[in-house]
Amino acid sequence: PEKVLLLPPDITRAHSGAGWITEEFYRLLSKDADVHVIPTLGQHLPHTKEQNKWMFGSIPEEKIHIHDWKNGVKTIGSIPAGFVKDVSHGKADWEIPVSVNRMLFDEKWDLIINIGHVVPHEVLGFANHNKNYFIGLGGKPMICASHMMAACCGIENNLGRLITPLRACYNKAEQNFLSGLPDFYFEVV
Repeated sequence: PEKVLLLPPDITRAHSGAGWITEEFYRLLSKDADVHVIPTLGQHLPHTKEQNKWMFGSIPEEKIHIHDWKNGVKTIGSIPAGFVKDVSHGKADWEIPVSVNRMLFDEKWDLIINIGHVVPHEVLGFANHNKNYFIGLGGKPMICASHMMAACCGIENNLGRLITPLRACYNKAEQNFLSGLPDFYFEVV
């Protein structure tokens, strides 16, 4: 690949080792490719330069981009209200806009590597996989609508479950809107 995007979790997930894994992918791939990194912040605060250095080591700061969940996204479609209602068994009945970081589509990527760890998650059942796209690189409309949907389904019905109603929505969004991306998932369990 000539142009590569690495999508690790943010510093709140540093204990997973995703920082040094990202640094190693960068080291290996940057010999022959233009490699960029976007920590999948979601609505967390952007990293400082010191935090980037601590988490991602030798990756140059200019190759690490900040995800702006309010102004740096574009809406590429929506998950229909009827689908949301069906998978949530009537607990939610609104459309979920699919808004993600512009860099996914404004640039031509030969390879996108989603890096992360699989752990229980109160909103999505388990963290990672397409969570990197739809929460980590998601826009405010998507994050708010989907988190409210998950809350209506109840944390006790989400936490530690493989396919939750929200994961079903994210899987549908990935299939409908991101299936053309050249992505690869590298998950640590």
